[in-house]
Amino acid sequence: MNNTKIDKQLNKSNVHNPVVFSTPRIFTKKINKVVYKPLQYVFNDTGQTRHYPPAAQEWFNSIYNYNKNLVKTLPVLDKSLINLLKGYYNMQVNHKILNVKPTVSRFRRLSPRKVFVGKGELKHTNSKVIITLYLYNTEKMYLIRELRKQFKFLYLAKFPLRIVISRDRKNEKVVSYSRPYTLKEFLESPTTYKIQYKRRPTKILKNIVTYREIYLSTVAFYVNKLTTYLDTINLYYVLLKVLVGRKVLNNEERYILFANKIPNIDLIKYPKFNDRLAVAKWNYLKKLRRFLYLLKFNIAKSNPTLLRKLGSVVKNMYNKEVEFNVVELNQMHLNSDIFTQAIALKLKNRKNRLFSVLRSSLSKVNLPNVSRRSEKYYEFNRDDLLVNKIRNSYITSMFDNTSGSNTFSSNTLPSNTDFLNNLLLNLFPSSEDLEVDFKYKSTTIKLPISLETYVIKNLKHLNLAGVRVEAKGRLTKRFTASKSVFKMRWKGGLKNVDSSFKGLSAVMLRGIFKSNVQYSLINSKTRNGAFGIKGWVANK
Repeated sequence: MNNTKIDKQLNKSNVHNPVVFSTPRIFTKKINKVVYKPLQYVFNDTGQTRHYPPAAQEWFNSIYNYNKNLVKTLPVLDKSLINLLKGYYNMQVNHKILNVKPTVSRFRRLSPRKVFVGKGELKHTNSKVIITLYLYNTEKMYLIRELRKQFKFLYLAKFPLRIVISRDRKNEKVVSYSRPYTLKEFLESPTTYKIQYKRRPTKILKNIVTYREIYLSTVAFYVNKLTTYLDTINLYYVLLKVLVGRKVLNNEERYILFANKIPNIDLIKYPKFNDRLAVAKWNYLKKLRRFLYLLKFNIAKSNPTLLRKLGSVVKNMYNKEVEFNVVELNQMHLNSDIFTQAIALKLKNRKNRLFSVLRSSLSKVNLPNVSRRSEKYYEFNRDDLLVNKIRNSYITSMFDNTSGSNTFSSNTLPSNTDFLNNLLLNLFPSSEDLEVDFKYKSTTIKLPISLETYVIKNLKHLNLAGVRVEAKGRLTKRFTASKSVFKMRWKGGLKNVDSSFKGLSAVMLRGIFKSNVQYSLINSKTRNGAFGIKGWVANK
């Protein structure tokens, strides 16, 4: 039977059979018999595509070299780089500029008001090194908090000033204020205040002492002092005149004695009040200016100009161009390396108890409100995946203009139809009609969301799953290092939801680490001896 007869029989008998019509023509030419078998339907469902994190996150250095000896120096260079970055972000302003006493370097190292720098992720190319840094800036948070407090005290006082007068053990008066003076109160604004006794009723007294009154009282003091001196000079002149009248002295001698007293008169040139007021305002705002200057200096460390100068130093280490990506975290537990650094710093203080530090470190960890039971017994529908949707679809559906039909008809094909776009719209939701299932009590409601929220919601390893921390070593309060202590605290879990509950395969990093867990180990020491901190941060 020739090919023309086969084509005629095909068009007559199987024009509405989508399986037969989807068979390519190249196979029909090779078949001698009129037997058409459909392609095998795939019944088994595949799972989600495995999530492979970047190589820089897995090995901390994404690099390949033909010469293996060139890679051996990378751990030493990375350690030097982290020390350099820690020194750069924690450098202090010269105390002479701020006109304050210098702090001891030991207390500055143990202070939690610093910039914690996590272990960087380095991606090497042929021409440059891309360094991703994670920072937790507690110094910036402290300065912003103190700056707001000082600003409220100086400009936005909400409650009246109260002065409490009490007696100490020596029966001496102790005056305390409910709040500092505002700038307006300090300079010249008359304000009444309330004096409050412990066992007496509150009394409203006269205005508080302002800078105007201080200035006037100072001027009056010097005027009274000068007036008293002039009265003494006048009395001295009267006495000399009496001596001349009695002919004890002549006029020339009286003039010589009186002329010696005239140059000693100190005539003070008092400056204007507005000039003194500006100086007083400048001195009163000294603390506010200091916090503002330190905050500007802290923010300037992340300036691209200064980072470019720092990159010239790092360039000499790696012999490549350097590019910095700085990520500033809002919570310290989002990075396990920063989390363990903060705990180790707290444990260096002998007054802090080990169990209290571990417990308080997890108090700020906020986990998403997810039902463990529903997560464990979650039934994953694999038919919703794109791979399972598109696998058994017929190619003829790309050219079908009718919805829900796989038959081919040339009469239903307009000339301006985008067939591929129609196929993709059936598989993917439209960006204008995106919805998400929102569970409220026992019901499920579909709510519309934006495209940006939809993309962020479908990212992998976005939500926090749990945090775990372990401490072991010479952490006893006694000075004898005779016993090692081990404590452990956790919140949430470290399991991979895909592999543990949903039955989906997941990758392992370096063969032993889970891809959803970040692990870090930090060694430190105290007067008693050394100790170590292990930290795990898991997501899902």
